[in-house]
Amino acid sequence: MRGTFAPERPPIVLVHGIGMSGEYFLPYGDLLAVTHDVYTLDLPGYGSTPQPVRALTVPELSDVVVGVVTTLGLDAPVLVGHSMGCQIVADAIADHPGLCAGYMLIGPTVDPAARSLHAQGMRLLRDTLIESPLSNAVVFRNYLRMGPLRYLRTARHMLADHTEETIPRCTVPGLVVRGARDPIASAEWVRLLVRLAPDAALREIPGGSHNVQHIRPHDLAAACAPFLAAVNGGRPGPQTTSPSA
Repeated sequence: MRGTFAPERPPIVLVHGIGMSGEYFLPYGDLLAVTHDVYTLDLPGYGSTPQPVRALTVPELSDVVVGVVTTLGLDAPVLVGHSMGCQIVADAIADHPGLCAGYMLIGPTVDPAARSLHAQGMRLLRDTLIESPLSNAVVFRNYLRMGPLRYLRTARHMLADHTEETIPRCTVPGLVVRGARDPIASAEWVRLLVRLAPDAALREIPGGSHNVQHIRPHDLAAACAPFLAAVNGGRPGPQTTSPSA
């Protein structure tokens, strides 16, 4: 886990997607860290963490997120998920009312129109063709670290989890975000999630791909700042310039 450990600021927890790690959240996390207490996770079996004996399910991974929030004693954080991380965040919020002040789902999975390994694979391929070389390098490095067999087993857990059934129980304020060119989280799918959520809004990042938090972090920060300010009781949201290293 990477963290700013600045408890005087409103906390945010960033939850990565399948096969990934907190590494691809770092450009966006740096922007958030100007005004927030930011924590970027590597879930068990991802990134630098040891491999569990088997691939973990979405509910098991959501329990890890709940454990992090509890162990750190974070007061009303905003949970931010990307891709499968959205499923993990939604599950954690639905099963633990009062856990957080709000949530953001960036490029959420799994679109019911593509609920198969083949369909998801084709959408992932289409996205790879529009991502930047740097973003693809980060993705492929993390995928290789996880390994193909564990990835496929995790993907089956991902497909078995239905965010559209979970999000109606996420009663805190939410924001659903997609890149306008994202082939994995379609426009129809994210609009469905917003309709099903008790209290959620939609933002679309012009020109953004699936990994919008990595290749367009400034655009994402600007789009999400009003939501974060509202959830944080009017405190300022992230700036659109990176902090000093």
